[in-house]
Amino acid sequence: MRKQSELRRFGVSIPKELLDQFDLLVEAKGYVGRSEAIRDAMRLYISQWDLERSQEGGAATLSVVYRHKAKLMAELTNAQHGSNTNVISTLHVHLTPSHCLEVLTVRGERKSIQKFADKIGGLSGVEFARLFMFSVPESYEHNHSH
Repeated sequence: MRKQSELRRFGVSIPKELLDQFDLLVEAKGYVGRSEAIRDAMRLYISQWDLERSQEGGAATLSVVYRHKAKLMAELTNAQHGSNTNVISTLHVHLTPSHCLEVLTVRGERKSIQKFADKIGGLSGVEFARLFMFSVPESYEHNHSH
């Protein structure tokens, strides 16, 4: 007989609009309720984090969606300049009058890339941060033709 896990209750404060969107997803996917959908989302988030931790590193892209505010933009710039990770390019897109997307291409050690991504993702006003880490074989570095 399978042992049942101990369940824990916790409270979460989120914007009404985000909860409304989540409730639509819960209904569309046929979940019995929010709890199972939240458990699935947590499992997905943890498995993604495990995958990122297992990558060798070397290079990555970090996609960030945030509210356009001067203070946050300054914090993003300071994080880029103060990092041990080499930010080699940025793309800035105005998605809406209130939201921006930045895609940063970075190089460095896996741990410093992850630390950089965690710092950016934890800034107040950042609504989405997704890291895609990958390895670049050394032999490719000097064979770039353009």
